[in-house]
Amino acid sequence: MPWGRDVPRALPALVALLLAWHPAGSQSAGSATATAGAVDSSDALTRALAAEDRNDRRGAAVAYREALQRALVVGNTDGDRVAIALLGLERVSAELAQLDSILPVVQRVLQLRPTDPTARSVQLRSLVTMARDDEARMAFDAWRRVAGPDAAPYREYARLLLQQGRALAADSLLSEAERRLGGGGALAGETAQLHVSLGRWTAAARAFRQAFADEPWLETSALFGLSRTPAASRDSVRAVLEGGPVAMPVRRLLASLELAWGDPRRGWGALLALPAADDSTVAAWKAFAERVELNESWLVARDAWQAVLAARATDVEALSRGADAALRAGDAAGALTLLRDRRPARGGASADSLARSLLSLEITALGDLGRADEAQRLLEREGPRLDSLARADLARPLVAAWLRRGDVTRARTAMAGTELAEDDEMVGWLALYEGNLGVARRRLVRASTRRQELVDALGLLARVRLEQSPPLGQAFLMIARRDSSAAAAGFIRLADSVGSAAPALLAQAARLSSTAQATALWTRIVKDYPRSPEAPEALLAWGRALREAGDKDAAIVRFEQLLLEYPGSALTPQARRDLERLRGQVPPAGR
Repeated sequence: MPWGRDVPRALPALVALLLAWHPAGSQSAGSATATAGAVDSSDALTRALAAEDRNDRRGAAVAYREALQRALVVGNTDGDRVAIALLGLERVSAELAQLDSILPVVQRVLQLRPTDPTARSVQLRSLVTMARDDEARMAFDAWRRVAGPDAAPYREYARLLLQQGRALAADSLLSEAERRLGGGGALAGETAQLHVSLGRWTAAARAFRQAFADEPWLETSALFGLSRTPAASRDSVRAVLEGGPVAMPVRRLLASLELAWGDPRRGWGALLALPAADDSTVAAWKAFAERVELNESWLVARDAWQAVLAARATDVEALSRGADAALRAGDAAGALTLLRDRRPARGGASADSLARSLLSLEITALGDLGRADEAQRLLEREGPRLDSLARADLARPLVAAWLRRGDVTRARTAMAGTELAEDDEMVGWLALYEGNLGVARRRLVRASTRRQELVDALGLLARVRLEQSPPLGQAFLMIARRDSSAAAAGFIRLADSVGSAAPALLAQAARLSSTAQATALWTRIVKDYPRSPEAPEALLAWGRALREAGDKDAAIVRFEQLLLEYPGSALTPQARRDLERLRGQVPPAGR
């Protein structure tokens, strides 16, 4: 930031350190005089900082000038005090709109310290800000001459020009630096940011990669700049970052970019090339897994946690989060395999505690697989090892297991005597299976989870305004019991008795049916309910089914019908992309 604000206003610790370098004590008269001067200078800095804290900018400016005067002793200049006072004076001068007043002070410093980097930076920064371009160039040339092969003058001037939006001027400056200093990586960071400002995405990626060797902290700047890469240029950027040698900052940047571009699976692939045994690699995998969890990319999160677990077999957090991610991704079988293959061995209180902490996930996995009986036996076997609180915590996944099995009676039995008797989700599902739609609607909408089956149920309940419908509850119960045919038949039978909700029930039946039966249902929806939100959904699903069956021409007809008849539908972009893919005209992603 400008005006030295990167130097904190409150610097009591640094001032105290400066005082410590000049301790007071009994010395010769000459030494005593020098020490007194040092103490006075430190006191001036303290007064200046205190004045800034009080927003007394004029008082601070006076004190900073005093500190500078006392620090600029010929033959014994105190560079640290000079830097602190000069940056402070720059700051308050800018706030007083008197920036030009600092230039004579800087000139005095440079007379005694011609290579002082702080003074040179303040001088150049002030002249650029005041748009005194010719003088700024002269100040830069003077700094360059005294700096020799040091890239600092070019770096500072290029950053200032970029901040002013003068990308072409910065480009010329960096080209000059390359001629004078060679093509090394001293200015790679500035060069990369310049390429970003000019839209040279591939060149920016190369420069950032080169800069990481000496400036790994530029990773955040690289992510901010390169994330704006247009879709048409992304493959070129990927090629630069995927090339060898494999380096942590580069691969971590590529993974972050893929996340920003909406492809977490490709981002995970970028990190997989890192050496698995390295601690920094495992840390990067963990960080990526946590980020894709926030993005709800559960399959990618599962794979990342499994990789962590493969590298660190005793990492119980990775085991727990990997299994949880697998469950959220719908991979209950994978979660169960992971839990049982990696179950912590018994043999101590700590190991037993870890094993019990994973019971909830194992019971949930069994429930999702329809193995509620096995989940019940598992809980009964582990019950004697658990305290009452732990057993209460495991009631929820067990009840959920019975509900997913469609066994309402045993679900109620498992709920008895627990807090789940008032749980919105559990009570809501029981009410729905029994046909009490009013209670189900009120309870399920307040459920803390948003599993797909719950979202589907809420979607239908929002359309069906009945308070009671045992047949509808029975249809949902058939879904829980994995009897798709019976569930679809139930929804179809009810369609004629629910008024405007009919297309919603027919669409749900189509999702549960074979392609042949679904085609008949899609036809009915499009023909009889053309103004319903399910009509464009039916056309999209119908077109995709035809495409998968190899009937390209018929699929094109359905996609075109959707685009022509429902131009305002949220499904239009998907239909357009599917149509262009069939015609061999797929545009770059993101267009």
